[in-house]
Amino acid sequence: MNKLLPLLIGIVGHLFISSDLMAQSATNGFTLPAIPDTLQTVESRSSYLVAHYWDRFSFADSLQFMNQPEMVEQAVVDYVDLFRLVPAAEAENSLSALMDQASVTLNGFLFFYNTLEKYLYDATSPMRNEALFIPVLQKMMASNKLSDDDKLRPAMLLKSVSKNKVGSMAADFSYTKPDGSRHRLSELQTPLILLLFFDPECDDCHQVIMRLEKTDVLNLLTADRQLTVLAVYPGENKRLWQTMAQHMLPTWEIGMDESQTIYNKELYDILGFPSMYLLDQHKTVILKDASLTALEEYFGANENTHK
Repeated sequence: MNKLLPLLIGIVGHLFISSDLMAQSATNGFTLPAIPDTLQTVESRSSYLVAHYWDRFSFADSLQFMNQPEMVEQAVVDYVDLFRLVPAAEAENSLSALMDQASVTLNGFLFFYNTLEKYLYDATSPMRNEALFIPVLQKMMASNKLSDDDKLRPAMLLKSVSKNKVGSMAADFSYTKPDGSRHRLSELQTPLILLLFFDPECDDCHQVIMRLEKTDVLNLLTADRQLTVLAVYPGENKRLWQTMAQHMLPTWEIGMDESQTIYNKELYDILGFPSMYLLDQHKTVILKDASLTALEEYFGANENTHK
């Protein structure tokens, strides 16, 4: 559970709370920094807190990572949760600085890396943010404390998270439709494209597809030619794909990567099915490996824009 979160949000949200209270705010041995009283806006106080969050933490005390791992992990959880209150660049700079500070001991460096991987990269984390994990991975790769073997996983993950990231152009590929015609992602011209990688033998895929098919806003946007749903099977079992395609919405683009280019050329790192990307008309990635919740939040927040 996020024990510090109510305290942190209260501190950031109430503009006139005293710096003395900040200085005294400690949970299980972790002490928060004192926000100067001169900072009177939520934005400025949030930025200060993210930049100075670890000021009172003793990185040189390597025993705490073994003796009090829960305390340190909870501090990391609350720290990561604050990122939603500041610009991405500030969060990235703070993470880079954190990894530099943590590198004073190998125990601390590895502890922070593993904890940040758990919350910023793991698919089950509600705080997952691959883009913010990049500066952490870059610090791992640049470290002279780690062996080449220690860097194998960070190197693999850095390659993965740097691929088709938000703001970049999605990798193009060809696909075959059930009628045998071949097409390319780059040919689609609607303002939005929901790219969905699925597997016919994946139960989660069936559930997600059924939910998407019943989502009114997606159906309306598809009917108005504002959105294309491109559902692609990157596997090899053509018979199963054809059977499933018969039961999917005819308004969708249903495809199969018969050439196996997506896998063979590692165009997309598909860590699990279904895997969804939201693209704009230029094929720029808006959402990467998005959850249903993230998609619903996006379309809810931009409902008027896409009418």
